[in-house]
Amino acid sequence: MVRSLVIAIDTLLIDRSPGETRVAVLAGDDVVEVHHHRNGEPGAGALYRGRVGAPLPDASSVFVEISLERPAFMPCGGRPPPEGQEVNVKIVQPPHGDKGAKVRLADAKQLAKSDIPTGPGLITPAQHIIAWCVETYAQTLTHVVLASPDRDGTVNAMLSSALSISNWTARDDLFDYYAVEEAIERALAPVVPFHGGGKLIIEPTAAFTAVDIDAGPMPAGEANLAAISKLAEELRLRAVAGPIIVDLIPSRGRTAVVEKLKQLVARDPVPTQVAGLTPEGRIELNRRRLRPSLAHYFLASPNASEPTVDAVAYTVLRRCLHQGLGENATRLTLKAHADVIALLQGRLRSALDEAESTLKMPITLESASGSLKGWPKSKFDIET
Repeated sequence: MVRSLVIAIDTLLIDRSPGETRVAVLAGDDVVEVHHHRNGEPGAGALYRGRVGAPLPDASSVFVEISLERPAFMPCGGRPPPEGQEVNVKIVQPPHGDKGAKVRLADAKQLAKSDIPTGPGLITPAQHIIAWCVETYAQTLTHVVLASPDRDGTVNAMLSSALSISNWTARDDLFDYYAVEEAIERALAPVVPFHGGGKLIIEPTAAFTAVDIDAGPMPAGEANLAAISKLAEELRLRAVAGPIIVDLIPSRGRTAVVEKLKQLVARDPVPTQVAGLTPEGRIELNRRRLRPSLAHYFLASPNASEPTVDAVAYTVLRRCLHQGLGENATRLTLKAHADVIALLQGRLRSALDEAESTLKMPITLESASGSLKGWPKSKFDIET
């Protein structure tokens, strides 16, 4: 029997920590989505002032400098604006991998109350992920749990007065208690078992995400149905986006499998188009890229086990706060990989400053030898 994706999102877990806000979206005890919002990270919907670069060879698209690490790509559908002209653009797809953001010209109405910078720069940030979740799941959302007190009122300003809001006071980590960390670990693994003994193999590539189905002991048709039901859940949890190709097991009734997948992804708040079956019997679909995937935040490269240095750095700052505040520490020393220490002293210095401000004491940083391979939380040591 195929499990329905008709689910009611009832709880948000919000962990606002130095430089980063994490939001886990729950339906009962099930972790449906995990969102990350890192300070300064560009998101879909953000408005930027940009400067047009040289047209691309096809003359119908251009790169636009918007003050991010890589220029944005803007399809024009006709004659592009002249090189050097300043334009106001909206991000429709945030940067991913080695590609810059995809943008389009901003609507004048969106800019009416905004201060426009001189030269490339941010005009208006994207909607905060907390506000997006509250708005998206307003009909069923009832409860919000905050991992730490909302000292400046930023979080509560985005929450509805109709919600039940509670502060997490237990010594256990909120995301550990609700098995969110466990869900993330599973979502980073390429192999996904599903009911009946079969499994999905999900492998991101540079161009698309490939999905293979292993029926195990199940009949082929039954395995296909069970697999696409599990796949619909995994797309949301992993935040998979862009082109996706599903290699179905040869069987009768594959058209019904496609129709079932269309029903399942229709419940997804992120627009997902199912193109149908290829002549070879594969399903092609495309899920809009509104935010980076979990793998983007945690893995140094697709299908790798080594974490990103950023993932470790944000993790250690959270642990420093949890341990320092929980033990009423008067001094704190963080020993971590040299790359992590360098990042905290460089690009993530503002996040380190935020942690020290909350703790009301400096954090002593010490480089340690070893590899970054393995799960980030095991690669550092905190002494109080």
